[in-house]
Amino acid sequence: VLSTIVSAPSLADNNNNIYRPVDNWNVDGQHGVVYVKGSLTESPCHLAMTSSYQTVEMGNLDTGTLQHNGKGVPIPFQIELEDCLETASRLQNIQTGMTAWSSTQPAVKIRFVAPTIPFNPDFIRVTGVQGLGLAVTTPGGTLLPMGQDSEPHLLPSGQSQLTYYVTPVRTGQLV
Repeated sequence: VLSTIVSAPSLADNNNNIYRPVDNWNVDGQHGVVYVKGSLTESPCHLAMTSSYQTVEMGNLDTGTLQHNGKGVPIPFQIELEDCLETASRLQNIQTGMTAWSSTQPAVKIRFVAPTIPFNPDFIRVTGVQGLGLAVTTPGGTLLPMGQDSEPHLLPSGQSQLTYYVTPVRTGQLV
């Protein structure tokens, strides 16, 4: 008959679970450190992975259209928000001073950030050409200036899709 008694210090938590820590710091390859970094943000929804990186295909645009109309065809793109919580919200529209609020719907503001045309900060700068910019607009055609919050949108709980348009715009002599 072989019997062994092992003595190890033990700790108990509030659930009476017993933990027996193993100290292997003196054994090579049996120890390590994990650093955890992150942040907690208050948001009613999260951005869908399909919306985190998008390419908007603008197609072919001829200079004659730009010189005649001053702009090209608006191309839609969507931003999908997921897992929107049913929560009270209150967001102020800085441009109008009005407040969007709801006791059950989350509200969001969108801000687009991109390099802009000098002396024309409403339009995105296009690399490789002068006299051409890109405008980002709402479905109603309202221009969204770069770097500024959009007006607040009340969203239904669950999933929501916001649609915007990018439009090539003539901003000067095309070079």
